[in-house]
Amino acid sequence: QFAAPSGGNIVNRNLAPGVKKTLQRDWEPVFRSRLHYVVDWSTRGRKPVLKERHVHRLGELIPRLCEDRGIPLVQSAFTADHVHLLFGLRPTESVAGVVREIKSRAGLELLSESPELRVWLGGNLLWDDRYDVETVSAPRLPRIQERLRGLRDGGEGLAKAS
Repeated sequence: QFAAPSGGNIVNRNLAPGVKKTLQRDWEPVFRSRLHYVVDWSTRGRKPVLKERHVHRLGELIPRLCEDRGIPLVQSAFTADHVHLLFGLRPTESVAGVVREIKSRAGLELLSESPELRVWLGGNLLWDDRYDVETVSAPRLPRIQERLRGLRDGGEGLAKAS
């Protein structure tokens, strides 16, 4: 029990044993909202090095990484020098942490599978340090999805196969 300054009790913590056990076992937070973000980042120096095979592999890697982390990926698009993602997060999740994790894990896997990227970029890093984040309101979601779909379907800006 907590005592109020006036001496009265504010909250009675003595719950019935059944209620207390149920709350401890079954309680989980309820999220009434999901925040959507469109995030994009570029290759190191914005060099257009992502070929069709790299884009295909990113299209497999990133959804898997998001699924493993419990992040609903709404849309993704890739060009020769950029990655574009639209995903939703719970209010308690950090967009910076999610982006850092996706960039690092996808970059490491892609570099280990395609060592030529390391040579083309002249180093050990695939992605530029910076990224852009924009919040997306519910009414704008379809418009953003259409924009990203246009990037993906048009094959716009993919590097020529070498």
